[in-house]
Amino acid sequence: MSPVRLSELVALVLADLSAGAPATPAVSCSPLDEGWVEVLLTDEDRMGVGFGVNPALPEAELLRALADRIPDAYVELYAIGLPVVPGTERPARADVVDGVALWTDPAGGGWSCPVGRYGTT
Repeated sequence: MSPVRLSELVALVLADLSAGAPATPAVSCSPLDEGWVEVLLTDEDRMGVGFGVNPALPEAELLRALADRIPDAYVELYAIGLPVVPGTERPARADVVDGVALWTDPAGGGWSCPVGRYGTT
């Protein structure tokens, strides 16, 4: 996967989180060993939280991995878990269903939303 496409997938997840976030972190991507890429989120105080992803994954799996890890970084940077299941205080879970990356209700409710479209559906 190209670095541009990886950045586009990161941007989809960040767009879903921006509605309830106190700020939007800076994001950088750097190569790691064996083809992996480190995604680093940095807040305005220059505190950073990073994680590795395998850009060779199918796009839906890569988007799910980003949607799973980026909210964890928000918790570390801003002490807030996002996005939440509408009408609750539960953070949504990233999942892949029928080849589509979705936010789902971890409590098993019927709500779901494609990653990148939170707040628009």
